[in-house]
Amino acid sequence: MIKRKSFGKLKEAYELPNLLDLQLNSYRDFLQMDTPPAKRQPIGLQEVFLEIFPIENADRTVKLEFIGYSLGKPKYTIDEAKRRSFTYAAPLKVRFSLTTPHETKEQDAYFGEIPLMTETGTFIINGDER
Repeated sequence: MIKRKSFGKLKEAYELPNLLDLQLNSYRDFLQMDTPPAKRQPIGLQEVFLEIFPIENADRTVKLEFIGYSLGKPKYTIDEAKRRSFTYAAPLKVRFSLTTPHETKEQDAYFGEIPLMTETGTFIINGDER
């Protein structure tokens, strides 16, 4: 049997990190789905809403404030979305508070569907994995 000589400086093979984790963790941080609305950090989607709101009219008598957002359950599973040419997404609902001189009212507003990333780091848009 022939012995191999190693001229390399490293004795062990370098273990590569899971490159997909970077994308998955980044998207999880963006949505903060598993974090209760009151405990969300000002990053990602939460940060976007916090930058935009509150909105006031010119004489500051009416104010629209952002309270929080929630993501519902996807209407279709990943396999269903692929098979039926749908998008794998979850409904995004945002809770607002409208303050006028006479009253303060809270209400949820449906903001549309937000695509969800699969465990393989892809999105299913119109049934196609991208």
